[in-house]
Amino acid sequence: MMQQAAPARFILSGGAVGGLLATDEPLSFWGGVDPATGRIIDVHHPLHGQCLTGKILVMPSSRGSCTGSGVLLDLVLSGRGPAALIFREAEDVLTLGALVAEAMFGAVLPVLRLTPEPFSLLALEAEARIGTDGLEAGALRLAISPPPTTALEPSETDRAMLAGDAGEAAAQAMRILCAMATNQGAVRLVDVSQGHIDGCIYASPANLIFAEAMANLGGTVRIPTTMNAISVDRQNWRAQGVSPDFGLPAQRLADAYVRMGCRPSFTCAP
Repeated sequence: MMQQAAPARFILSGGAVGGLLATDEPLSFWGGVDPATGRIIDVHHPLHGQCLTGKILVMPSSRGSCTGSGVLLDLVLSGRGPAALIFREAEDVLTLGALVAEAMFGAVLPVLRLTPEPFSLLALEAEARIGTDGLEAGALRLAISPPPTTALEPSETDRAMLAGDAGEAAAQAMRILCAMATNQGAVRLVDVSQGHIDGCIYASPANLIFAEAMANLGGTVRIPTTMNAISVDRQNWRAQGVSPDFGLPAQRLADAYVRMGCRPSFTCAP
C-alpha cells in the first residue's frame, strides 16, 4: 500500500511568524527578485512589486535558473530574506540556498511542503506561525512532520569525506550533497568523472561569499572541472570601463574557483 503524504512536512526545520505572500505561479529568484531590496521585479509575475522580506512565501515551487540558490542565500545573509518558504511540490533550487545558508553560515530559513488541500487553505490566510508544535493560520491548524529521511548509503569514500579525511571543505560539501540527496529520496550517490561550475556568475555578493568560504577552507576540485561564463572579462574589465564596484568582486569570484583548481574555460558550453 502506498504511504499517504503528510499534510505538512519540514524540509528544513525552524520557526517563523509573518504575513503570508501567496501565489499559484512559480517564481524565479534569478532575475525575478532584487537581492538588494527583496522586491519581486519580474514584471510578468502576479506578485510584481511586492517585498518578500520577513514574509512567509507560499508558492507551488520555484522556477528557473539554479542561480536562484545564490540569490536566496544573499537575501538570507543580508537580512532581506523571507521568514519561511512553503511549497506544494518538490523543489530543489531555493531549498539548496536555504540549506547552504544553515549549513555554512548558521542562518536558519524554514522550508516546508504541504499537500494540495492545506496549501490551498493556507493561501487564503493573511498571516501564519510556524513552530515545532505545528503551523497555525486563521482557523487552520496543522501538525508538521519532521524532515524526510532515506536509506542513503554513502560509499566508503563518501564516508571518509564526511568524516573530514579530505579536509573540512570536502566534508562540508559532502554534508550538503547528502542532505539534498535525502530530500530527493536518493538511496546512493553516483560517482562522476568531470564537473562544471555554474555559479561563477556574480549574481549577488553571496556567490562570492560562498566561493571564498570554500576556498578558505582549503577546498580543491577532485575531478576535471570547467567553469561557466563569468560576468566580466577577467583580465580586461578595467580597460573596458567596467566599474570596480562590479568588476572587482566578479573577478574575485572567478579567482576563487580557479584557486580551487577549476579550469578557466569561462563558457556555458564546456
